[in-house]
Formats: sequence, structure tokens, C-alpha cells
Amino acid sequence: MAMEESKARVGINPDFLPFLQGIHDDSIDEDVNLSLAIYLFTAKKVTLARAAELARRSIADFIQVLINHNIHWAEYTDEHKKQDDETIEFLLKQEEKHDKIDK
Repeated sequence: MAMEESKARVGINPDFLPFLQGIHDDSIDEDVNLSLAIYLFTAKKVTLARAAELARRSIADFIQVLINHNIHWAEYTDEHKKQDDETIEFLLKQEEKHDKIDK
């Protein structure tokens, strides 16, 4: 069974109209869908993968859109930093051991 595409009617603020002159309806639909996907992602309502799917883009293409708009697409939490610090400390200790063995 094919997925049916629904069309929602949206009232656009008339102040936007000068910016939309000459843009094809399909392009406006695509831009609105992309904007909604970006909003849902940045508001943490959907995952990166789901936002890309909603925007009808590959994850790589969606990430590039986010980068182009200076939107951070990856989270680096305190837990990630702690894990990285522990890994760096471990690697430095391993390097020290190898240096002592080599001498």
C-alpha cells in the first residue's frame, strides 16, 4: 500500500510573500518540510535520523544542511568528555610503559 501524501493548508504571513516570488510551489514545500525537520531536531522532538527522513534527505545531506546553517548536529555531553579524558589518560599511561620498556 503506497503512502499517501497529505497536503496541509498553512497560512503564511504576508510579509514573507516578497521573498517567495518566483519560487516554484514544490520548492516551497521542500523548504517548509526541511525547516520543520530542522526545528523538530533542534527542539529535540526527533532524532537526527528521523529529521533527515522527514526532510526526505540522506543523513549525510541533512547533516550538511545543519552545518551550512551553523547548527550543531552532534551532542558532546559531560559523560562523553569524561570517557574521552579516561581514554586519554589510559593511552598516556600505555605510552609511558612502552617508553620505559624501550629504554
